[in-house]
Amino acid sequence: MTSTHLDPDSPEGFSHGKVTFKAVVMSPSATDTALQVVCFPDQTLNQTYGGGTELVDAGFKGAIRDLRREDIFRGERLETLLLQPARQQIPARNLLLIGLGDPTMLTLDTLTAVGRVAAREAIKLNVWSFCFAPSLKDAGLSLFDASEVSVALARGMTQAISRAQTLHARGLQQDFLLEEVIFLAGTQHFESSLKGLRTAFGK
Repeated sequence: MTSTHLDPDSPEGFSHGKVTFKAVVMSPSATDTALQVVCFPDQTLNQTYGGGTELVDAGFKGAIRDLRREDIFRGERLETLLLQPARQQIPARNLLLIGLGDPTMLTLDTLTAVGRVAAREAIKLNVWSFCFAPSLKDAGLSLFDASEVSVALARGMTQAISRAQTLHARGLQQDFLLEEVIFLAGTQHFESSLKGLRTAFGK
């Protein structure tokens, strides 16, 4: 399995093989990226969201909320829906929605699984970079500190990356382009998110 270490070329970057992880303060509605990921709990149990997640939906004129109400994307555990927005909606070329399931049953293990799904889908899309917004605070969920969330997500993402590297090494899968994962956080949660990455990568 590929080792994980602090990237010496970036004081805020952490490497797992050829993939560098970073945390930045930015809204998912503003990222000029090949792939933006946002998360939603089950629509039937939690319809609340604000902050950057609300701004993403505003770029779509409420279309994401409509998709959820119509059960096209409910937000069941690990459910995914890939959207390819026009540039005037949000800057990201692809938007991946991932379901968190029942918010009362949300665990760090589920977030690890969400991380695996996000990285696996990024590898399938063959993008070199993607941005990830857990969106928990936007949905009013305060079950975990941002540092715990970052640790769980990073664990799942590195698992998916290691598996893809193993498949490539055995001639079972083409090599992938992914080189960068960016965790998005609000200003008040940035330091905790960064602390979580430091913990996840053993600094």
